[in-house]
Amino acid sequence: MILHPVIELVKLTEENYSKELNSYFSTIKKVRTTKLFKLIVGAKNDEQLQKELLFKKLFGKSYSEKNDYLWRNELRLLKEALEIFLIQKEHEHIVKNNEAYNNWLLIQAYDKMKYLHGITEQYENLITEQHEYASYNFALDAQLILLQNLHHITPDVAKRIDAFPEYIETWKTLLKDNYAVACSRMNLSIAQINWLCYAHKKENITQPIEVYFTGKLNENNLSVFYNNYAKSYYPELNLKLESFDKAIAAIEKIIQKNTLYNEQSVVIQMALGKEYSANGHFAKAHEILSKVKLSIDKDFPKHRTVFYVNYVTNLVKNKMYKEALRVLEHDFSTDNLLYKNMLLQSRLLCYLYLKDTNNLSKYISYDLDSAPFPQNYMLKVIKSAYFYLLQEYDTALSIINSLLQPKYAEGIMIFYQPIALLYKKLYTISQKNLLQKRMSEKDISTLQKMIVDFESDCDPEIKLVSIYTWLKIEIESNISKK
Repeated sequence: MILHPVIELVKLTEENYSKELNSYFSTIKKVRTTKLFKLIVGAKNDEQLQKELLFKKLFGKSYSEKNDYLWRNELRLLKEALEIFLIQKEHEHIVKNNEAYNNWLLIQAYDKMKYLHGITEQYENLITEQHEYASYNFALDAQLILLQNLHHITPDVAKRIDAFPEYIETWKTLLKDNYAVACSRMNLSIAQINWLCYAHKKENITQPIEVYFTGKLNENNLSVFYNNYAKSYYPELNLKLESFDKAIAAIEKIIQKNTLYNEQSVVIQMALGKEYSANGHFAKAHEILSKVKLSIDKDFPKHRTVFYVNYVTNLVKNKMYKEALRVLEHDFSTDNLLYKNMLLQSRLLCYLYLKDTNNLSKYISYDLDSAPFPQNYMLKVIKSAYFYLLQEYDTALSIINSLLQPKYAEGIMIFYQPIALLYKKLYTISQKNLLQKRMSEKDISTLQKMIVDFESDCDPEIKLVSIYTWLKIEIESNISKK
């Protein structure tokens, strides 16, 4: 018992931090753990450190093999308390003596809060003084955090694309500096071993590391996670899904021991859910997104906005309109103008699919022109459909005609113009047949042909857009009345 590692840890910790330990144990409020610590520290000789004597003083009863679990548990708790104390002291020591460590901690905190100015500032501090502080590992991590936030820091896509190559070159230099430091430390150990070999007439001489390695990168759980996460951006769906599966399996192995990576696990599952939704697998997307919803709400508030926008959007696509409206009423709201309008779009779509014109009228008066592009385009399409449901065809046509102007026929919106044309055709034909019991065969054929032509030429993902799926359902409903 005298040589038990916990007793050795107590003695060494007390030798180095006697004053601080008294204060620490007075605050942790663990009476028995504190008592065991004091018994070990106060022992005057080896006999007073015997397990049986310590157990008797600690529990007020004799030690036996049957109650040994009590003894082992107390040793474990004492060891944990000392380790927490030592971690705190080491943290305080590094904070006091290494400004680069503080900068690194700040950039971690700023990343969680998405304080973009702070991220940029701490990155520049670490990069500028990397050699003075020998802070290559902190600077490398800061570089990655900056790049992950670059779409927020530099919203202009053209400027972001132009800036990226320089950041990559800086990252490569940092990586080489990190590798050089690690190798130089290894070279010191190699030199010491070689000196011992020489002194003892051994021929086991190891050559120092002098070149940057050029072979294939090693694979480990974390590298497998990030490499497969990267592959999930490839265009081919089967490769995407396979990469997602491999990345999730890899990160799950890590978070069993290191919960700091829980966030990466949640983020990639969000991405997988979004991917399933974008490719028409709405039920599967709902299953995945529902699984991480609790974690998002409880542990990762900075991801709530993006999560709920995708979650509600998929609820609409999955025809869960009442659930989507419940979430919008009770679970989430945002002041961010972009996302606020995306959620408004989902709300209006729910009412549109339910043909709830009363609730549509409450929200349709919202100043849709104030919404940022392309949200204002989508919202106006829905607004036109509202007036169509009221059979106010002139107003519906006026709104949809405004969206067929040349300024909307470029960039990504070019994919949506054929949908607007379909809306216009539906409104025109419906107005013409207003007094008729049913549409003419010619008009039905026209609508059917327009759907077939549109779906034969459009991007597959466009066919899954809610404003199109509603239109298709509405057209099919009119055709079925013939």
